[in-house]
Amino acid sequence: MGKGTAIRWVVALEPESIAIRKKYQMTRVAHSGPYPVFKDVADCHWLTISGVGRVHAAAATMYLHQVSNAPPWAGWVNVGIAGHAAGTYGTLYLVDKIIDKSTGRSGYPGPVLSSTLARGSLMTVDKPETNYGNDLLFDMEGSAIFEIACRLSCQQLVLVLKIVSDGPNIDVAELTSKMIGDLVSDSISEIFKLVGKLEILTKKEHDRLELPVAYYAIKKNWHFSQSQEYRLMHLVRRWQATAQNKELMPYVDECKDAKSVIRKLSIKLDNHEVDWGKG
Repeated sequence: MGKGTAIRWVVALEPESIAIRKKYQMTRVAHSGPYPVFKDVADCHWLTISGVGRVHAAAATMYLHQVSNAPPWAGWVNVGIAGHAAGTYGTLYLVDKIIDKSTGRSGYPGPVLSSTLARGSLMTVDKPETNYGNDLLFDMEGSAIFEIACRLSCQQLVLVLKIVSDGPNIDVAELTSKMIGDLVSDSISEIFKLVGKLEILTKKEHDRLELPVAYYAIKKNWHFSQSQEYRLMHLVRRWQATAQNKELMPYVDECKDAKSVIRKLSIKLDNHEVDWGKG
């Protein structure tokens, strides 16, 4: 996997995690926290098991973010079982709308990924739903994971996948751990393909957000306040867009302090008159 790949998985149930952990060769991370955490050898894929319900789902998502030191370009994936009135048992859905029943709020997972998977709307509820209707998928965690993940990354990097496990003719109470594990295992190839496309998006977001070496060199040479650091970051990004591969450090070498660095860069960039200096 290339530089910048960062995927974080959140599932509710242990059986939902088995095929994913096997596919990415994840091992358990030794820690004493409230939720189990697993990762692959490259530290690119991390997974946690939240348990049932929105509160646990939100807390586990935040916990995984902290434990894995997830970057702002990380892709977040929620895979799990869901009820559906008419969906065929075992069908994998790409969720493009999430409704939180308790609040009435709606959200729209936004990865721009080409896929032939069926698309569906998901309603997250506080207790197992047996009154299936309105052509909706039903779960108990999706909206919470989506809401937190959007705060930690961006909406375009949050992927929600649901597999039909129950409905009018399949009692949710009769589901066994093996049945749940098999549902994910049977869909793992499709999940793997889609997450592979999400990996590419995370790499692109990494490249977009990554700051050049010159930014850190400037910070090392002059002391910047927090507000000045933010301003410097903005100016360096503008320099990247305007100056392409031209060296930045020689241009600010003679500046006496952080304020003069910011002033010099601001004037040149605002006037679109970049003085490349010597060499």
